[in-house]
Amino acid sequence: MRRALSIALRARITKHLPRLAWQPPLLAAAGIGALGALCTIGFREGVLLLEQLVYGRSGSLVGIAGSLPWWQRLLAPALGGIAAGLLLAWARRYQARGDDYMEAVVLGNGDLGVRASLLRALSSTVTVASGGAIGREGPMVQLAALTGALFGRWRALPVPRRRLYVACGAAAGIAAAYNAPIAGALFVAEIVLRSLAVESLGPLIVAAVAAKLVVAQLFGFRPVYHMPAMRLSGDGPAMVLGLLGIVAGLLAPAYLILLDGSRTLFQRWRGSAPWQQLAVGGLLVGVISIANPAVWGNGYSVVNSVLQGGWLWQPLLALLLLKLLAVAASVGSGAVGGIFTPTLFAGAVTGALFGSLFHCLWPGLVPVPAAVVVGMGAFLAACTHAPLMSILMIFEMTDSDDLIVPLMASCVLAYAISHALRPQSIYAGTHGRGQYMPALAMASDLLRTDPPRIAIGQSLGELEAVFVRFRWQHVYVIERDGTFLGAVSLHDFGPYRQTNADTAAPWPVAMIRRDYPRVLDTAPIWQVMDAVGGHPGERLPVLDHSGSLRGYLTKTDLMLMFRGLESVGAH
Repeated sequence: MRRALSIALRARITKHLPRLAWQPPLLAAAGIGALGALCTIGFREGVLLLEQLVYGRSGSLVGIAGSLPWWQRLLAPALGGIAAGLLLAWARRYQARGDDYMEAVVLGNGDLGVRASLLRALSSTVTVASGGAIGREGPMVQLAALTGALFGRWRALPVPRRRLYVACGAAAGIAAAYNAPIAGALFVAEIVLRSLAVESLGPLIVAAVAAKLVVAQLFGFRPVYHMPAMRLSGDGPAMVLGLLGIVAGLLAPAYLILLDGSRTLFQRWRGSAPWQQLAVGGLLVGVISIANPAVWGNGYSVVNSVLQGGWLWQPLLALLLLKLLAVAASVGSGAVGGIFTPTLFAGAVTGALFGSLFHCLWPGLVPVPAAVVVGMGAFLAACTHAPLMSILMIFEMTDSDDLIVPLMASCVLAYAISHALRPQSIYAGTHGRGQYMPALAMASDLLRTDPPRIAIGQSLGELEAVFVRFRWQHVYVIERDGTFLGAVSLHDFGPYRQTNADTAAPWPVAMIRRDYPRVLDTAPIWQVMDAVGGHPGERLPVLDHSGSLRGYLTKTDLMLMFRGLESVGAH
């Protein structure tokens, strides 16, 4: 009995070993995640160093802006815009299609330009340090993604694997920037790849967790936003907070329209150089900061201050309007940076205003910090159209498990309303015509094993037995070592068999169709489509790089893959 169980277990393991062996290598994803984390840390330290050199101190840009005289507050973003624009113009000399990590994953070949990425990161460093109202996460993620691209280039990997490793680097960058590994993996899966398939999600999670461990080892663990102690009493506050989803769902499209309008205005300035546009954008931020220095930077320190409470609704409303104008000026002028953190700022202040309103109507019903947290999640979901990522992102950044129920309700509600009003998200331009293409798929993802095969030198009777067993129109021909040679057609075999009764004799090699189409297991899906399009049969043999037969794929499986993606897109 024990021996029978051992044999059954061994057979089960052997059955799954080939499939497991061809999963994306998780060890490489972990290495990319660790290197990506170091890149994000390097960028952050570079910004702090530049702040120290320019202002004599580093840390909160809002605090720095408040300590400067008005004329320095006016000129610093403008001069920073000039320097950042010159660096950006230099980067464009080396920039090619796909140098953005999202395009490299979805439309490109999984490669990123090193010089362009580094120069864009330097441009962003100057913009951020000089007070630009934009986030740091954009260049952080780009640099982390660059580590994945360099690994793929170094190993000379096929395009789908290069794309996957760029995506792993991006997930690591987000995880390191926000101390949110799960949300970082889901950001790339839900927004960039638009797929939660385990083949891609597994390496993304490994890369994000590795990045998180590196950051934790160097800086310790603490949530990005510091929540005051509080608890919700009963179901009433949770229901009220869920209504924030309606508010965010209605306001988010207006916010996105504001950003699009700012980009359009700057694009109409024909003949202008990048440094001119960024200088004007920086000057506008400087002008706004004279009225309120809190518009400098990405808003991280202000959100933490709002979370602690004590703000009146009038200054909150004024700050929100001024900050939105500053963000629009920075984004519209083409400054390199992220829009993620400014979006969280808009949601946080919106939530604070919502909480202040209910505090006036029903004191003590809804804690304002709870409304701030739920507002961040709802606004993020409404802008990104990624509610699952938004829920986990806010949960990881605030470590507030008491708010998970109203957070889930408001994020889903905000997404539904915002998507109905404006189908395009804040990342609408990322996919373009490549949306829903299976960017990471290749022939091995459709592999079926145990095809009909016959070796040279085997008998005519053995070949006949293979045709009878499989009932296919073709049998694949291999050498004794497994090398694929071609195929024998039933159309050729049938007449020959009728005139030759000696089934023990070797079958004639002249029947081999050596030009029979085949694909490599690492072939991207578009190459598979080309091969399938020129082949009248249902199946294609799949080979490894040594030319050995691994298995086959079918047209039906290929069509089902695309049908599944279409249904996701329609949803």
